[in-house]
Amino acid sequence: MKIKLLMSLAFGFSVAAHAAPAAPIKFDRTAYAIAYEKFVLPNGLTLIVHQDHSVPVVGVNLWYHVGSRNEKRGKTGFAHLFEHFFFNGSENYPHGFREAMDDLGANNRNGTTNTDRTNFFEDVPVSALERTLFLESDRMGFLANHISKEMLERERGVVQNEKRQGENQPYGRVRNEVSAKMYPYSHPYSWSTIGSMDDLNAASLDDIKEWYRTYYGPNNAVISLAGDITPQKALELVTRYFGAIPPGPPLPRTETWIPALERNIRDEMEDHVPQVRIARSYHTAAWKDVEVRRLDLFANVLAGSKSAHLERRLVYEKGMATAVSASIKDGELAGSFTITVLVKPGVDPRAVEREVDLVLADLLDKGPSAAELARVKTRSLADFSRAIERLGGMGGRSDILAESETYGGAPDAYLGQLEQMANATPAQVKAAANKWLRANHYTMTVKPFARLAAAASTLDRKQLPALGAAPDVKFPHITRAELKNGLKVMLIERHTAPIVNVALVLDAGAASDAPGAAGVASLALDLLEQGSKTRTAFQMSDALEAFGARMNTGTLADMSLVRLQSTSANLAPSLAIMADAALNPAFGADQFALQKQRRLAQLGQERAQPTSLAQRLMPALLYGPLHAYGRPAAGTEKTIGAIKRDDLAAWHAAWFKPGSATLVVTGDTTLAKLMPALEASFGAWRAGSAPAKDGAAVATTAGAKIYLVDKPDAPQSTIVAAHLSQQQGQPEDLAMEPVMQNFGGMATSRMNRNLRLDKHWSYGTAGSLSTTRGQRALMVTAPVQTDKTRESMLEVAKEIRGVAGERPLVGAEYASIMRNMSARLAGRFGTLAALEAAAITAINLKLPDHYWSDYAGNIRNLSEPQLATAARKFVRPEQLTWLVIGDLRKIEKGVRDLNWGEVVVLDAEGNPLAR
Repeated sequence: MKIKLLMSLAFGFSVAAHAAPAAPIKFDRTAYAIAYEKFVLPNGLTLIVHQDHSVPVVGVNLWYHVGSRNEKRGKTGFAHLFEHFFFNGSENYPHGFREAMDDLGANNRNGTTNTDRTNFFEDVPVSALERTLFLESDRMGFLANHISKEMLERERGVVQNEKRQGENQPYGRVRNEVSAKMYPYSHPYSWSTIGSMDDLNAASLDDIKEWYRTYYGPNNAVISLAGDITPQKALELVTRYFGAIPPGPPLPRTETWIPALERNIRDEMEDHVPQVRIARSYHTAAWKDVEVRRLDLFANVLAGSKSAHLERRLVYEKGMATAVSASIKDGELAGSFTITVLVKPGVDPRAVEREVDLVLADLLDKGPSAAELARVKTRSLADFSRAIERLGGMGGRSDILAESETYGGAPDAYLGQLEQMANATPAQVKAAANKWLRANHYTMTVKPFARLAAAASTLDRKQLPALGAAPDVKFPHITRAELKNGLKVMLIERHTAPIVNVALVLDAGAASDAPGAAGVASLALDLLEQGSKTRTAFQMSDALEAFGARMNTGTLADMSLVRLQSTSANLAPSLAIMADAALNPAFGADQFALQKQRRLAQLGQERAQPTSLAQRLMPALLYGPLHAYGRPAAGTEKTIGAIKRDDLAAWHAAWFKPGSATLVVTGDTTLAKLMPALEASFGAWRAGSAPAKDGAAVATTAGAKIYLVDKPDAPQSTIVAAHLSQQQGQPEDLAMEPVMQNFGGMATSRMNRNLRLDKHWSYGTAGSLSTTRGQRALMVTAPVQTDKTRESMLEVAKEIRGVAGERPLVGAEYASIMRNMSARLAGRFGTLAALEAAAITAINLKLPDHYWSDYAGNIRNLSEPQLATAARKFVRPEQLTWLVIGDLRKIEKGVRDLNWGEVVVLDAEGNPLAR
């Protein structure tokens, strides 16, 4: 089947700046169609091909129709455990899939498992496509004899650490309880995808191999290729590498199984969390049912924006909650509708539940208005347009086609769902909601098994296909302009999707906070979205939604950001809303008080999450609490409590100056179209420049000091090792990028290889240099199982000494990381967000316009000695400061026995505790 791809939006109406559309949306299927051709090989493998020659990349997406629903009690977690096995190499390539992907320069890659499917995806340069297909086919057809007892033990440990890490998060144990109570004991949704510890411990080698033989045949899989490839070439390559793999057995498949609760069930549990969270779930229809789309619309009207009924009542009018959401989980067997509320500290949860009952009942009685539905539909269609900008990964074009084929039986099943959503009437949405949300079957269909057979093949699987030369990567041309008031403009055009991103980049950031006033900059930025002098928060939200636009703000160390995502058709009116928010903030007393309350709740969440807590504490330990980079961007209870509305207005007046700002525009527009819209929206901004910031250098870290923070009953310890390093602008800056990528920046980094892949003490580690404009910090973060805290600290120290010179990056390791750094560039700039990020980096670091155009060549020319010189200059093991967050009853003695220096116990605010 061939469908011409037309990437323009066809809403069929226009909207005034303050009006909400009420007319029905005229849905044009061709506006959202993803062109494809579909093939089915004789062994049952389905191939879907989508052509897009914009960049020399192919998104490879392989879906196996197997998930935790195919398990049975006593043997849960197999689907997810087997996903991990797929990354350990195969019979003809026993070297590890992660390493292979790093070596060929893959981007945007991973594997995931849910209740109904397992998928693997990677975006690869065209030069590496053939090798990628070989490796994927070898995993499909030639994995059984490679699976070993050692592999089972290693991956079992990694998965168990992943389970521990998930349950170590706030509310991390809730999902298991909800599944067990919502579904009957025999229902396959009644256990978690990751499985139980007992079942994982009991899994045998024979169990694993039987699972592979049963579910990973080509007739239970869909491969979707999207990008710089023709259907004919794709069919040739897929037939060559997959065609001779024998089909698996015929599989029974339950179509739907939607249970009904006999009564209201109430449950309570306690956990280490900062706020009460209420989650209410209802059983609903399954993935294929039209009512899922109608319920999703209802969810967005109920709690999808500031003006949504429940969010407006609980957060803005009553001030009873800090966050509200409503969502649909559209499983293949059954769905669920969940309302989640984070209760404001001090508020009675039962009172919140009563408000939820009242708001829900009122909306069920009256149903959504036509205007509300139109806004939600417009936003949903705009979101879909943004998703199909990407070729691969989760939610990209290849993923959408694979999902539609797997669950819907046709690659374009998603179009029918979009049309159902766009054509839903208020009466239909109301009826669906009342059917499923006023609530307090097993069908087996057997079809004859297709006559499938493997094709003859002369392929020598002992011969690994050669990698081609890394494709040339060209960064798009940057066009510069300037408004009359001095506001600089950077335009990077890309016309592959009808969307435009705009970022207002201001030279401010958290470093602009005055000493003792941490959080002013970020709080002011947050309030820009909460209304202007001409629009309330709700009018602003509605206006953006009406145009299919999004706006958000961000605070980095050195820069403040106001971001807009717009459709190209509605760019001018969307820019007007953005400028109104950025230049005319109201800082209204009610919104100011509410935002302070939400910020205080956020601080509680940050302290409860170990990694976030470490990121709050470590900068002050390195730079000092009064340094511009040592203060937490979100502030503290003390500083947030002291902030007054006038402080925000004064900060905005001082730092929002066009002479110290740049508008970065990326996407489907031209300078001729853009400049009149910018002059109309930002031209009246009064000229001026922001003041200078204090970025004084700090003395080198003294080292030989360990800080401990107690987290009782934590199943993991979070280890952080850090020291101050070099300021931006060093000749070795570029050389440090492959050094840090190889050390701690990817799945097969030295740190991950040691603590995850070899020892399976951790689910994942990271090591990086901060991106501050001034003096940077080197920081290594390693969440590890509690009983391996001391041993892990020794390994982290060893790896840091290694990168500093004991184990220089040479030989095969150097060749592999340089291939990775070069080849992965093919997909690095594949989205507008990536182009925008590159431009923001260039602004922050004052890089020349040709920096990114020359980047690929400069990376390729880096030598082993250059990497070694950079590593010795930037990494100083003797200066390390350590921070460990965990259960001190279990880890403190082991840490002290290291005798690495003074040990200081801190509270969650970073204050020393007497011991």
